[in-house]
Amino acid sequence: MTFRKFSHFLTSSRPQAVPLKTFVTCGSNEARYKVGSPQSGHQGRERSSAGGMCTCPGHEVMDYIYYCVRASVQMPAHLLNWIDGETAWTEVNLTTSVLALLVLTLFAAFLTTILWRKYWENQRDPASNLPLPPGSLGWPLFGETFYYLFQSLKYRDEKRRQYGDTFKCHLFGCPIVRSSNSERIAHLISKEPQSIEFCLPKVARCIFGENSVFGVHGQHHAVMKRNLKQAFSPVRLADYLPSIQACARRHISSWVQGLHDRKLLGFDICQDLVCDLILDITLGCTREHDPEGKVKKAFVSCNDNLFSVPFAFPGTGFHKAKKARQVLVDFAKSRMAASSLSGQDHVTILDVLVSYQRTQQTHLSNSNNIGHQGGENCNNIGSKLDQYSYFSDENIVDNVVTFLVASADTLSSALCSVLDMLGNHPEVLADVRKELSSLDLLHCDHGSDLTYELLGDLSYIRAVNKEVLRMAPPAGATFRRSKQTIESKEYQIPRDWSILYDIKEIHTHTTVFTDKDSFLPERWLDQSLEKKLQEQYPCSYVPFGFGSRTCLGKDLGLMEMSVFVVEVTRLADWTLLNPGARRVTLPINKPFDNLPVIFRKRK
Repeated sequence: MTFRKFSHFLTSSRPQAVPLKTFVTCGSNEARYKVGSPQSGHQGRERSSAGGMCTCPGHEVMDYIYYCVRASVQMPAHLLNWIDGETAWTEVNLTTSVLALLVLTLFAAFLTTILWRKYWENQRDPASNLPLPPGSLGWPLFGETFYYLFQSLKYRDEKRRQYGDTFKCHLFGCPIVRSSNSERIAHLISKEPQSIEFCLPKVARCIFGENSVFGVHGQHHAVMKRNLKQAFSPVRLADYLPSIQACARRHISSWVQGLHDRKLLGFDICQDLVCDLILDITLGCTREHDPEGKVKKAFVSCNDNLFSVPFAFPGTGFHKAKKARQVLVDFAKSRMAASSLSGQDHVTILDVLVSYQRTQQTHLSNSNNIGHQGGENCNNIGSKLDQYSYFSDENIVDNVVTFLVASADTLSSALCSVLDMLGNHPEVLADVRKELSSLDLLHCDHGSDLTYELLGDLSYIRAVNKEVLRMAPPAGATFRRSKQTIESKEYQIPRDWSILYDIKEIHTHTTVFTDKDSFLPERWLDQSLEKKLQEQYPCSYVPFGFGSRTCLGKDLGLMEMSVFVVEVTRLADWTLLNPGARRVTLPINKPFDNLPVIFRKRK
């Protein structure tokens, strides 16, 4: 079609209902411009040129430009009828496609969910006649993880109403049997470590290290735990006490500085206190040793990313935690090289472990010498000592990092709960001060006046600590893994399933406590309660865990809580800005708003 025919088509009052296919021939290059048509299905514009640039006579170029301008004005009107029809047809097709896709998606989700639940139901061990516990495994792959993360308290209550105190679920990518029945838990604990073993998420295992007490099992774990107890004997706790009191007093004094009331977040300030405290008594790391705060920042980073997604790409929490852990390891090794129990102003956990290692080296050397003289039997004794009992540098470093990270948030939660409970119960706070006054400790403004023996005489403060841990246990739950199919009363737990013990639920629903929803420290002054818990209900009060995996630092944690209660009650008064605030349990037990509180110096 020539330019003149094309211009006639554009300027006509009614466009022809024929395919709009136009070929413009310019000179010898045969540059073709094709306009798509609805009948042919072609759209867009294609250009092919044998010579690259098109060379046209001047008047033809001007005519072409003129007609393009005319087309830009008149073409929309000419094609309006066609566009309306095509748009309507497109909308029908689009609506149909969306509806079909939606139906297929819903059907696929329904079918996948059915297959998902059937798959897990078929995991029941046919060798056992017992059924799986009741419960729901949620959606494919994700299970009920999101519901649990964002509505943990509602999730627990709803599941308990539906299925009772033991039920199955699917959380964090694995099938879980969750229980808060103390009798069932006692039965399961009796099967450790033969049929059940302790388990941790991948990121936590990496941060703690391969040689951590959390990462070993069986006889190796028993021997390592016995050796680590050297750092938590009463003698050593008395050694740590001056540092604990000095750190607590320094931080609490900063909370009440100035003439005006100070508004602070209780959990945050307790976390900062605990960070300095743990670094000091574990590694001997003070501001003098860490002037730029690199070690403290690394400690905080490990702690914040303990439960991150296990992908170590740059920028992820796991990657940050691995880099931060190396900073802690390097600092621990540098302190080990200079560690000595003599010539220091205070003793640290690292010092105790290094001293114990050197003692072992001496005994091992002596046993080897005896072995050369005494024959094969003595050599076997030395090899067993080396295999199970000897503390290598890696053992010490990994366990020191474990103490740091494992105790940080749990102790922060406990101290924050002390502020919360005492703030909500002024009558209990008054009784605490009454006990301090009876021992002439309430108005003491000088330095270290507490001793390990004196703390043992503060029976009411110890009762307050135990009641705080009953009402608000720092760790909401603990995990185990079944090594083989386990029959527990009327249910079976298949091999490789996880077992979750819900500590908060255990404390709430056990029958051993009366008036369970009330904060009553005086219940712990009854010696018969302690005896009953030990002999008849061993799994009804478990803030520090149970069985062979009971927390190594239990006595240290209780002592730290006692020191905090003493110092905060005699140095400060405080008012909760949101008393009775809702609490969250993931990743740690604390008020959802981090406990906003106003501090003032006690008069």
